[in-house]
Amino acid sequence: MKAIRLHPNSDEKHPYSPSNPAPASALHLDTIPIPKPGASGELLVQVKASTIIRDTLTWPETYEREYITPGNDFSGIVAEVYNKESKFHVGDEVFGMLATDRPGSWAEYAIVLEGEVALKPPSLTWEEAAALPLSGMTAFEALFVHAGVAVPRDEQALRNFGGRADLLSEEGKNEKGKRVLITGAAGAVGMYVVQLARLAGLHVVAATSSNQRNAEFLRGLGADETLEYTALQADTHRNAYDVVIDTVGGKPLVNAWGWVRDGGNLVSVDSSSFNFVEEHTGRGIARDGIKASFFIVEGGHQALNALARFAKLEILKVFVLDVYPLEKTREAYEIANGRLSGRGKMILSI
Repeated sequence: MKAIRLHPNSDEKHPYSPSNPAPASALHLDTIPIPKPGASGELLVQVKASTIIRDTLTWPETYEREYITPGNDFSGIVAEVYNKESKFHVGDEVFGMLATDRPGSWAEYAIVLEGEVALKPPSLTWEEAAALPLSGMTAFEALFVHAGVAVPRDEQALRNFGGRADLLSEEGKNEKGKRVLITGAAGAVGMYVVQLARLAGLHVVAATSSNQRNAEFLRGLGADETLEYTALQADTHRNAYDVVIDTVGGKPLVNAWGWVRDGGNLVSVDSSSFNFVEEHTGRGIARDGIKASFFIVEGGHQALNALARFAKLEILKVFVLDVYPLEKTREAYEIANGRLSGRGKMILSI
């Protein structure tokens, strides 16, 4: 099979590492054997699409072994199962995300675990399905796991829901009136938090660096209000939000302690803010009585199945920026790590 592999540095004195990241030119299209499922719960998936994630070549997991095949998000077709009693069958169309320590989706085939996949919604293309897992599950866990918002489950209510409070599910009615502020709302994760918060019945306030550029887009996703960060400095926003979901870190995350109400939830998914609670506590910024946390997405079938259900009902929009063949992975990676002007994920079509 064809697979993208990261080749080691020819200069053995300076091996590639997170502190000495490999350039895109170290990514090579190789021909290697097709892997075989070798343990209970493993599936062989014929990969149809994967995502190019920014900064992949700076991740520690990328250097855990030589000639690694990167790639985590994927969509594809089950080609082989290890367990005959598996809930998945050969020919099933699936999507999901490989664990960070087990990448491998930049290839024609990949070994995945049953808990890492769900059936692909028929309404999504291969490219759209591959674009959803990492960003979608991060948004799902931020809102429904770490912020404690109730997951909307009433399918008929969700199908009918168009902003009318009388059509909310019981879970949504319980959340009605709660206010959520999302920083970086037009970004890769933020755009899904906006949509999921709306489906959950919250009053959604989307923070953006430019209303001119993003307001119409965010309102189309379900935001009730869109605000630039400067507007959030007004006293009316102090202690005004039950939940703040931060995706950008920096000054907005510092200010978020003043925006969230007593007893509320402050959740950050910004990777550079992994120790923000400890750091902000030491600087005297943190407030008592607020549940604050940073997390790295765990993923799994529960979140995937929920996202698949929302997509199947056509109440969750998925965004693809551009599509490249596997042979142009280097070019796609360079573009993904540049200044992108569109919305959505860079996709490898395989």
